[in-house]
Amino acid sequence: MEKQTLFISYCWKDGNTYADELETQLKEKFDVKRDKSQLIANDDIYDFMTEIINCDNVILILTSEYVKSLNCMLEMSYLVAQDDWAMKSTILVVDDSLYSIERKLEVINYWILRQTRTYNELNETNVGISILEEEKKWIDDICLQIEGFFKGVSRRKNPSQIAIVNEVIKKSNRDKNYERKLVQRGEDMVLEYISDNPNLTLRELAQKTNRTYAATNRWVSNLLRDGKIKRTDNGKYEVICKR
Repeated sequence: MEKQTLFISYCWKDGNTYADELETQLKEKFDVKRDKSQLIANDDIYDFMTEIINCDNVILILTSEYVKSLNCMLEMSYLVAQDDWAMKSTILVVDDSLYSIERKLEVINYWILRQTRTYNELNETNVGISILEEEKKWIDDICLQIEGFFKGVSRRKNPSQIAIVNEVIKKSNRDKNYERKLVQRGEDMVLEYISDNPNLTLRELAQKTNRTYAATNRWVSNLLRDGKIKRTDNGKYEVICKR
C-alpha cells in the first residue's frame, strides 16, 4: 500500500531539532516531504514549498522564528489558502506565547510593516524592481492569510510535543472523501471558467474567480496533471476535455 505524504514545515533556525525527531518517528509510516531531506543543490526551494498544498498531511512547527520567516510563512499562506487546510494539518505550538492576543498582534504588525516597507521601496527605486515585486507578492499573500491562520491555531486543540506523533497518525486515518470533494469542486469551477474564458493567465484566473492565487494554482496544476487543460505558449490556459 502506498504511503500517505507528510509535509513538515519548520524554521531552520529554531525548529530543526523538532523536525528531525518527527521525521525519525514518522518516516516508516509516511512519505515525508522535508527540504533538508529532499532538496539537492540547485533545486528550486519555492517549487518544493508549493508541495505543501497537495500533501495528505502537514505538520507546522510554530516556533518564535517561524512566524517571522518569509519562507515559513509563505508555506503557511499556501496551506491556509486551501479549503481543506484544517483537516490535513497538525500544528505543534512550540512558542506558547503565540496563543496570546498580544503576541499575535505583534506578529501581524511585523508583516504589515514589512509589507509597507516593500511598497515604499518599490516606489522609491528603479533597482531590483522584479525582485521587490516578487517579494511584495509573497508578503501580500502572507498578510492575506495570517489572521485566519492565528484564529485557526487558537480555536483548535493542538497536541503537545509528546502527543503529536499519535495525533498525526490518528488524523491520517480520517475519511478524506469530503476533502476530495472540496478539491474537485474547485477544479470543476476552474475548468468551467477556462472553458468560457480561455485567454487568462493564472493570476488573472484567480482574480476573476475571486479565489486566492495559491488555491487556483493547486486546481490548475491538478487539471494540467490530469490532462484536462493545457498551457499555451503565451502562458494562458485552454481546455482539452471536460470531466
